[in-house]
Amino acid sequence: MSAAAPADVAPTAAAQRVAVVSDASDFHREPGSTLLTGLLGTASLLREHTGIAATALLVTAEDADELIAELRRVAVDFSGVYLTLTNPARAAAAQVALAGTSTVITDRQTTAIALTAAMLSSLDRRGIPPAAGHVVIVGAEHNPLLVALAAAAGIGEIDRWGLDDAHNFPLSTLTRRGALVIDLIGATQPCGEATAAATSRTPIIAVDDPTTALLALPYLLTMAHQRGHPPALPECLACAHALAQHNPPGQLPPALSDPARSASAVSDPASQR
Repeated sequence: MSAAAPADVAPTAAAQRVAVVSDASDFHREPGSTLLTGLLGTASLLREHTGIAATALLVTAEDADELIAELRRVAVDFSGVYLTLTNPARAAAAQVALAGTSTVITDRQTTAIALTAAMLSSLDRRGIPPAAGHVVIVGAEHNPLLVALAAAAGIGEIDRWGLDDAHNFPLSTLTRRGALVIDLIGATQPCGEATAAATSRTPIIAVDDPTTALLALPYLLTMAHQRGHPPALPECLACAHALAQHNPPGQLPPALSDPARSASAVSDPASQR
């Protein structure tokens, strides 16, 4: 599978009107935070740093069918939807239902892409080709696309580990051979002595700031616009490879507001080869 972005992708994301939407079904409140504030902040970042005409919308939906109905109404006025903090089963159903009328991209997609880019740049920095790479994904069930992207990128060994495995199968048993750990659930944070000790010398990639994944969104919107269908696994992998070229080694792609980011990674995916 080619890692290069297709040559026919033009920088059209900035010309699109995008709704940043949530139904709050996957929102876990933190002190001092509100869902609407987060949506407004995301929309503001996209407007300021990508030129995308982004609007925050909080919708009410009790199930997938109601969410789909709400998004159909939204799609009348917008060329794309960025669906965030929404139950993944609902989000997946909405993507399928709206595939013929509007592009729906989820925060799990952009997060998986950002983590894959960080994984690829980390292996490259260590001089390890993907086929010789060993990656442990902590909490893999929270983002199955990440596992699929790691496999599509040609990672030689992919292990999944969860908190239920800690007693009988410590994380250290997987990291002794120089594995790279991608933590989706914060399990490697220094909150437990055993976990911290097991991972103290292990490269760990985690998303502390969800906005770091936003760099993938303009790329995916552009590809969907040009291809005429929502981004699938090949497009997501091409995006990860493109972002990896601009990553600080072993780190997530820079935030949209980071002056160090490369503007071309946002506005012109056709230039990523």
